[in-house]
Amino acid sequence: MTDSGANRSIRVEKSAVGSAIISGDGNTVFVIHPATEQQRVQPQSEPSTDDTKTQLGANPYKGLAAFKEGDAARYFGREVQVERLHTRVQALHRQVGKMNAPLRLLPILGPSGCGKSSLARAGLLPELARQPLPGREKIRVAVLVPGTHPIEALGGVLAKAATQDPMPVRKTREFADELNQKNEAGVYDGMRRIASLMPQIQDSPLVVFVDQFEEIYTLCQSPEERLAFIENLLCAAHDPTGYVSVVITLRSDFLGETQRHEQLNQAIGSDQSVFVPAMSADELRRAIAEPARLAGHVFDDAIVELLIKDTKGREGALPLLQFALVRIWEGIAAGKAPADSYREMNGVGGALAGQAEEIYSQLDALEKEIARRVFVGLVQLGEGTRDTRRRAAIASLMVSQDTSEKIKQVINRFSSPGARLVTRSSQDGQEIAEVTHEALFEHWARLNDWLDSSRDDIRFQRRLEAAADYWEQQGRPAGLLWRSPDLDLLRAFAKKAKAEMTQRSLSFFQFSEQANERDKRIRRWGVIGLGVGLMFTTGLSGFAGYKVHQSERRQMALYASKANDLADTDEVGSLVNGLAAIGLGRSAFVKLPNPLSGSLISTALLDRPNRTIQTRYVLGHTSSVESVAFSPDGQTIARGSKY
Repeated sequence: MTDSGANRSIRVEKSAVGSAIISGDGNTVFVIHPATEQQRVQPQSEPSTDDTKTQLGANPYKGLAAFKEGDAARYFGREVQVERLHTRVQALHRQVGKMNAPLRLLPILGPSGCGKSSLARAGLLPELARQPLPGREKIRVAVLVPGTHPIEALGGVLAKAATQDPMPVRKTREFADELNQKNEAGVYDGMRRIASLMPQIQDSPLVVFVDQFEEIYTLCQSPEERLAFIENLLCAAHDPTGYVSVVITLRSDFLGETQRHEQLNQAIGSDQSVFVPAMSADELRRAIAEPARLAGHVFDDAIVELLIKDTKGREGALPLLQFALVRIWEGIAAGKAPADSYREMNGVGGALAGQAEEIYSQLDALEKEIARRVFVGLVQLGEGTRDTRRRAAIASLMVSQDTSEKIKQVINRFSSPGARLVTRSSQDGQEIAEVTHEALFEHWARLNDWLDSSRDDIRFQRRLEAAADYWEQQGRPAGLLWRSPDLDLLRAFAKKAKAEMTQRSLSFFQFSEQANERDKRIRRWGVIGLGVGLMFTTGLSGFAGYKVHQSERRQMALYASKANDLADTDEVGSLVNGLAAIGLGRSAFVKLPNPLSGSLISTALLDRPNRTIQTRYVLGHTSSVESVAFSPDGQTIARGSKY
């Protein structure tokens, strides 16, 4: 196919000849012919007012979307930077095979909205395809955005590059498995091995371009997958064969995150990194005027200078400028003067916020609530950094009372060709949505109000959704359900925001509550069982005690009876049994249930035998008897005293 509009640099065709650019964020393979000479279109005279509508071409501006490989013919203003990057990549490749050759990694750095992605995709990559690496007639470029699973994204685009199949599902899985494997030295070298086996890799080396590299920190939640992704890139870029080079774009406010990986941090901090500067007035002038001229309209100098003034020096202003130009072009097509359109939209920044607010105001009450949830769900809250875009499956943005049709209907309002505030795509069989550009976060006051009023709840909800998703993936085990104190927080959240919860989160909550009730019942039955056990034990102890008590009383009575029986015939035996009976009668245990009462046996039991013994005394004692001993036959007694 030939790119629409005049072709000033390259031809894009589906052909077996030329350098291939394989896009991982769409099922697209561009084949770019390096032999095509750059063609310049001569300036046209400004069309008259009467025939503007008939001569006007398609809208040449991108709005919030980044320029991509197929937009090279209408990408203006960055020619110097494109040449700078192209020269840097060429220089890195000239070092292949030399001692201490640098890592073939080109980091393109800059703040959000400075045009990094457009510079690389519509500038550098087509230029590399048109003017390949030293000594090579063609190259293949694999383009990917990391997303939540960067290894899968890398495996997918490598599979496309190897097979030229736009949907290589099985090969993607195979490559992802390889990328997750370490070699015997403990190095993730899967990408190097895959690239080395690609057909004609010696003649057509691979350039892997990772756009929005910061997503490995903002979206990828697995440290292991993040490490495997980074090390695969670095290992391949360090291989002396020179088969693979790597280009990345990274937001400058995420430079600190790269310190987690020393080799990556050192490469980004080296002099081979390129920081994308703000566009100069002359560059802005070309970016504004040239696409319009090629599409059939010449802007007057006044509106161009007004746009430059409103854009120059403002961070993140380039997508806003493109968005304003889209609206201005729509006005031109409707016969409206550019200055009138610009004034009505309230400047560059106002165009974006105005478009979002205009669409929102046309929704009914239910649709407005859905819109709020959708936009909040498409924001990744910053932790010490700015808020960023969050790519999410549309199904994950639905709460329990939503229908798929209704939520898609609302998203379509914001993603239609006339709006493009939200971008829709397909990934792994799921419909994906994301905010087209983060400039919306700064300029749409309503969205900022939504975020600022509920940041803690949003963070908690994301944590809940992650826990519920993992629970579902693992087969809903009870061990992954929440208990207190997390369950207490979840109850409080559900009480005020149950309508905000997805069906999966609600199921997770309900099963957590059921597990909690089950735990309570188990604890209650445990206490009851313990009580019953104690009662049983106590009952057994009481019964045993009663038996002992009764036995002791019977023994006491036996001693007393024997004492009486022996009083006249065996005085000593009578005394011994009487003393034993009196002793037991004084025991508090034997006296139960009146332990404080007196002895149950009177000392009078000793009177009769004591009187008889006293008549048979042994002379010689003048003091009280202190001890008594009896002979075994009971016939002889010996008493002892001090005197």
